[in-house]
Amino acid sequence: MNQHNVMEKQLKSDIHAKNELRRELAFSLNQLHSWQEKLLTISNIRKEKKLNRTVVRYANYIHELKLFLTPVLDELEVRIKTEMDFSVEEIKQFRVEIKSEIEQAAQARVAFENAKKLLEGTEEKKQVETEELAAAKLAYSKAFKAFRLEKAELETARQELASELRDREIFKLELKRIMIERHFMAEV
Repeated sequence: MNQHNVMEKQLKSDIHAKNELRRELAFSLNQLHSWQEKLLTISNIRKEKKLNRTVVRYANYIHELKLFLTPVLDELEVRIKTEMDFSVEEIKQFRVEIKSEIEQAAQARVAFENAKKLLEGTEEKKQVETEELAAAKLAYSKAFKAFRLEKAELETARQELASELRDREIFKLELKRIMIERHFMAEV
């Protein structure tokens, strides 16, 4: 999943740029409609001609913006669907990895507890040779380190899975927004 973070970041950046274009289109359409309404109320011929040229020029700008935005929507839709396909496979793989890491963490915890009991037992008896005591301390230290590493890896895996699921929701909402934007552009 980490290998797709760059692609996801680029996709989110492109979605943001597309949303800025859509906002610009909506604002421009608003402005155009207000100018068209103003055209109906103007009685001065010079002002009417000047505003009429502005309206035509702005209508051309909006048309060009729509022509530019249409392929952007197509491309983003394809990229989002591709990323979501990867995400489904990755989530399945990641769940398997998390399951194995949970098992490893449980094994490390058991080894840690066994080493701790052995160490406590050897320290209480004091009859065991110093070599056995040193070996027990070493086993305890290794088990504790393995347990701590497994716990950290498991937490990282859980965070990554949560992030991936959140990204999936964001992409689903963006696909819905793209469909709405297509309808909006067809109506304009």
